[in-house]
Amino acid sequence: MKNIFFKQFRFNRIVGNLFIFVLILQSCQPEENFPTPKSATIITEAVTAITGTSATSGGQISSDGGFKISTQGVCWDTIQNPTIGKSFSIDTSGKSEFTSELSGLSGGTTYYVRAYSTNVGGITYGNEEVFTTNVVPLMTTTEVTQITGNSAKSGGFITETFGAQITDRGICWSIKINPSVSDQKVSLGAGENSFEATMNNLKSGTPYHVRSYAITSEGDVSYGKDILFETQLVDFDGNVYTTVEIGEQVWMVQNFICTTYNDGTPIDSNDYTWNTADINQEYGLNYRWTATDNPNFAPEGWHVPTSDEWLTLFDIVDGEVNKLKESGTDHWNSDNGTNETGFTALGSGHIYGQPLKTETTWWSSTIDSGSGNPYRWAMNDNGEFYGGPWNGTGFIFSVRLIKD
Repeated sequence: MKNIFFKQFRFNRIVGNLFIFVLILQSCQPEENFPTPKSATIITEAVTAITGTSATSGGQISSDGGFKISTQGVCWDTIQNPTIGKSFSIDTSGKSEFTSELSGLSGGTTYYVRAYSTNVGGITYGNEEVFTTNVVPLMTTTEVTQITGNSAKSGGFITETFGAQITDRGICWSIKINPSVSDQKVSLGAGENSFEATMNNLKSGTPYHVRSYAITSEGDVSYGKDILFETQLVDFDGNVYTTVEIGEQVWMVQNFICTTYNDGTPIDSNDYTWNTADINQEYGLNYRWTATDNPNFAPEGWHVPTSDEWLTLFDIVDGEVNKLKESGTDHWNSDNGTNETGFTALGSGHIYGQPLKTETTWWSSTIDSGSGNPYRWAMNDNGEFYGGPWNGTGFIFSVRLIKD
């Protein structure tokens, strides 16, 4: 015990001496003179180009404080002394004098704006400017109805004009949020009454945003609320499909049943068939792989999944295939499916001796480099998932499509 205590004592003394030695060395180092960081000096430019929804301001950096400016722009709010914690722009020009657009403003509203800049000395705000946006009509966008694969209806009404003269009104739409009159639109001309219009030439199975709008005699544009909707997923034959998002993938919920390529060319009748036991045609068509390999096989924006995409789906459910199976025994022998994902796999069997309700087999678009055979993937009634390049391109199996 005494030896242990002695060794510990010596160790502590050595460590203490080393610590003192390091302090002495540091105290002997020559002092370096580092400049104290200083913030920049900036002036807020007057607000111009004021409309009902936007305005222009900017800033002028009169001093960078001796350090490089890292960010600059303007910030605004409906309360005094706005900061970059809310609405702000970022100017990337790198110039000491810059302009920025203030967007997304409300009509007839007073705003406060300040230019800002940042460097290693911190953030600096310029003087405060105040302005009021032009008065614009108050708009409402009506519900989207009559949604098909390539069209839908919406409209709007003007809740309050605030005395503004309306020269045009209508709806505008885009795949991006908050569409504007520079996107696709239907113009219905002057007036203050409610209106409705049809959006045409939409893409099948695609999310869109729509807003009503009104333009005043002063050129100001007012928009109603953004409404998100999705067109139906329709194949060339007019069959309608539903979709489900699983992880980062989007799948058709039904097996494919189209007999026409998306360019209008009929698929050879020898390249597809119904399972003869599928009397009510509930399980989907079975296709020859050579037909699925046609670039016009799937609706625009969709494709036959690759082998890797099938494996990704398998990984998403952690190998628990029952999460992909329809629950109940309407289309399976065993009631072990939970369908938690909404994928709704049915036991479609295949024409090579696998009866309905026992398993389902889908093609992939991937060709095995060794055998030259396409990969196909299957799940059975017991909840097993397996696949491989075991069959040639002339075989016929089900197809489930995935979104591009």
